Amino acid sequence: MESIFRLSVVTSEATVFDEQVSYVNLPTPFGSVGILARHAPMLCAVEKGILRCTLESGETVRVLVGGGVASVADNECTVLVANGKISEE
Repeated sequence: MESIFRLSVVTSEATVFDEQVSYVNLPTPFGSVGILARHAPMLCAVEKGILRCTLESGETVRVLVGGGVASVADNECTVLVANGKISEE
């Protein structure tokens, strides 16, 4: 069974992150939301904060994001945000 899915973090200027992942944790106005493969379709607001994701290798990547929206459908998570960058921590 497939346990990975595509995560794309996009700003108006560039694609900040576009990889296969096994887990995503989104900062939302109501707290964090965890996304796994085959998640039900969803559209939600994203709040300024740290998006965390786990790569296929098990490595955790942190992406600093501004406010925006996230869409989950067809085993893909697309996050459209005002700004974003990979955290060096």
